[in-house]
Amino acid sequence: MAIKYTKTRSSGKHFVALVDYKKELTNDKPHKPLLKILQNKSGRGMYGSITTRHKGGRHKRFYRIIDFKRKKDNMYALVKTIEYDPNRTSFISLIVYEDGTKNYILTPSSLKVGDKIISGEKVDIKVGNCTQVGNIPEGTFIHNIELSPNKGGQLVRSAGNGAQVLGKDETGKFVIIKLPSGEDRKISITARATIGIVSNVDHNLVNLGKAGRSRMMGIRPTVRGSAMNPNDHPHGGGEGRQPIGYDAPRTPWGKRHMGIKTRNPKKSSNFLIVRRRNGK
Repeated sequence: MAIKYTKTRSSGKHFVALVDYKKELTNDKPHKPLLKILQNKSGRGMYGSITTRHKGGRHKRFYRIIDFKRKKDNMYALVKTIEYDPNRTSFISLIVYEDGTKNYILTPSSLKVGDKIISGEKVDIKVGNCTQVGNIPEGTFIHNIELSPNKGGQLVRSAGNGAQVLGKDETGKFVIIKLPSGEDRKISITARATIGIVSNVDHNLVNLGKAGRSRMMGIRPTVRGSAMNPNDHPHGGGEGRQPIGYDAPRTPWGKRHMGIKTRNPKKSSNFLIVRRRNGK
């Protein structure tokens, strides 16, 4: 297990559990040509108004340019490093192709420095290789899955996650996969995915221990609606603790909050077979 527990020398160290990066990572300096400046928007949109609440502050960081498409086919790449990425929960790896090209990819669990990986239509079903989902056998765990061919991986990219291939549908044009949420979804057979589950599987055991570490990550405090005044939130007001007073919980703007389906059923990407559990 790559989790380490600190000695309690202050109240901020109680119950702290962190990933032991010394056991997992091989390099502490990123590859400079694959970095770009990431500005902190503090949850504000193009007009300066807050569009995502509870964001602000945080430490400075660079964005690592990740190759989600893996389009350099039929050319082996050597895994040079396993690195930390402040912008995601999984680790990333620097790979070097035979022609000298360097790219960052999401690190699959059990991938090691010195391993060789490859992309293409006809590749071995081996951790780290990337191919079309139509070529992947049933029961295989995959990640970094494209919703549409050539768009780049969009599904199953966070630490410890993996989707499972269930097989092709009756038309033969789609592959059915089970996502970590429990949802079964159709994906085009020509969309690509990477073999294996995402690295840093112990991420769910991390306990930051104090509010200051959340502030370093850009996460500001979240106040309960029932603790507010009635002019600030539909749940606010009253003498002492009060029930919600509505038929269902509401957002700060008065809309129903839990158990509401928010997806557009007309969207072409919604090839759902079994829907995920949605709220209460």
